[in-house]
Amino acid sequence: MRIVLILVFLSSLQLTAQDISFSTEIRDSTIHIEEDSELVSKLMFYVSDLQLETKDGEFLEMDSYYLIDFGDSRSLLIKDVNPDKKEIKSIQFKLGIDSITNVSGAFGGALDPTKGMYWSWQNGYINFKMEGNVNDEDYVLHLGGYMSHFKSVQQVVLPVLNRSIEFKIILPLNELLEKVIPEDNTVMSPSLEAVAISKRIASTFYLK
Repeated sequence: MRIVLILVFLSSLQLTAQDISFSTEIRDSTIHIEEDSELVSKLMFYVSDLQLETKDGEFLEMDSYYLIDFGDSRSLLIKDVNPDKKEIKSIQFKLGIDSITNVSGAFGGALDPTKGMYWSWQNGYINFKMEGNVNDEDYVLHLGGYMSHFKSVQQVVLPVLNRSIEFKIILPLNELLEKVIPEDNTVMSPSLEAVAISKRIASTFYLK
């Protein structure tokens, strides 16, 4: 009887649809934005074109846009992304909003301008927003831009190395705090600097 119960339990784990969660860490320790607001008081970014690549080369597409807001724990979990329990090779998404969406004007839902992630019809959406204080100095990163060489949306590809009920996408804040904050501590408009910082941020995501 005990063996049968164990087999049933293991089968139920295998049949559970997988979720994607977003989290932040500093040197392998989870950080809660609201509690550790001295370092990071605000952290928000757009995830678009989220897809799961299967071992068979199929791409499972999710909703078009997600606003990941570490001030709202409900936004950090995307449920039931793999209902058919297919073997996943990679998770892929864009960090930010594509040019076509930007030129189409503001929308509702995750793209609602009242979310605080929209500049104007001219500059479009803010792809990544991070604010806080390091070494007694405030910093503000509002990164975006979709026109010409100010295009800051970035592709992220995360290889899946083992099967799990939950895919945990980690953003290591120690790397961001040490490597991406500019000398003047402020970027608040489309620029080449915003593009360069966006590339560095996209390269820091990893799966755990």
